[in-house]
Amino acid sequence: MFKVKIIGKFYDNHSLSIINRYLALELAKVFPDSVCITPLDEPDYINKLSVSIISELKKLESVEPAEIEIRHSYPIRWNWPSDNNTKVIYIQPWEFMAMPSEWQYKFDTFADAVITPSRWTANVYESAGINPSKIHVIPNGYNPEVFYNKNTIKETKYFLFVGCNQFRKGVDILLSAWASATKLTDNVKLIIKDTPTIYGRTNLQQDIIKLQYNSKCARIEYDDSSKSEADMAELYNSCTYIVHPYRGEGFGMHLQEAEACGVTPIVTQGGPTDEFLTKPIFINTGRRVVNVYDIFALKPGDSMSHMGQHRWVLEPDVKHLTSILNKLVASDIATDTPAGNANTWENVAKEYAKVIASVQTKKPERVR
Repeated sequence: MFKVKIIGKFYDNHSLSIINRYLALELAKVFPDSVCITPLDEPDYINKLSVSIISELKKLESVEPAEIEIRHSYPIRWNWPSDNNTKVIYIQPWEFMAMPSEWQYKFDTFADAVITPSRWTANVYESAGINPSKIHVIPNGYNPEVFYNKNTIKETKYFLFVGCNQFRKGVDILLSAWASATKLTDNVKLIIKDTPTIYGRTNLQQDIIKLQYNSKCARIEYDDSSKSEADMAELYNSCTYIVHPYRGEGFGMHLQEAEACGVTPIVTQGGPTDEFLTKPIFINTGRRVVNVYDIFALKPGDSMSHMGQHRWVLEPDVKHLTSILNKLVASDIATDTPAGNANTWENVAKEYAKVIASVQTKKPERVR
């Protein structure tokens, strides 16, 4: 009986860990007694994972070699498998319009398959020269038993941002538009859900306090608490809109989860969210040239091609976002709410199983 091993983090609340643990649990149903995991982390009470999920994952832990390794971590693990016949599948999102040159070489010469969550990212990989036959587009999933519309009555319009203060997330664009579009007397509130345990602590809270004092804009609530998936579902259900004017995004799992809870997304147009959101409000978007080192788009050791280090990113139009917010603040609370889509983890795991089956029959493609 062949073994499939998933290598990465499983026990924190980062999107990579959420994907890994759901895939492990769902693939274990598709391939009984064939799936195991090698965690790169340990359970931590701060992350609010249920005891039952931790117990199920612990049963799957193994350090033994497997016929197929699925690697999903950052930084990417390039080490040679302990058995030369082991095949390697990478799960790898990417948020920008050009990929690091090291990735292109390693994926093309080392990986047996590369799974990415959006056609948008797949196009970037193919443009970099990766063999298209190795690339498989499988969207990330969500749990419909946790994320669903509870039809909560909303007397105040809550706008939600989930992310951090990274350049690619675009919170600076949102705060600028909020300061221009709202005033203190408006019956609305913006909630900024930061995650410093994952992305690190910044000056975002202090910047928000200064902005409210100087602009006299509508209320902004800063939240950096650790939340479980159930906690996040409650937060989504309390809000009317989720705003994500991103400059770079590989998928956007929180947007899919929020939409399943009946929240209307306001998002950048032209990125991967075009592919899966059902009823978004799009922000007009252009392009902006950036130095990829200045915006922390690369990890130490990565480099771009010899053609230079300046690249395009998506740039949401702050004036258009301001106009959108103006109209929504003045209008009645939306009643035509979106719903969930077909990207449940159960369905997503079935698509992963197809890739695993196709790789299982092939010889390893690594250059020796």
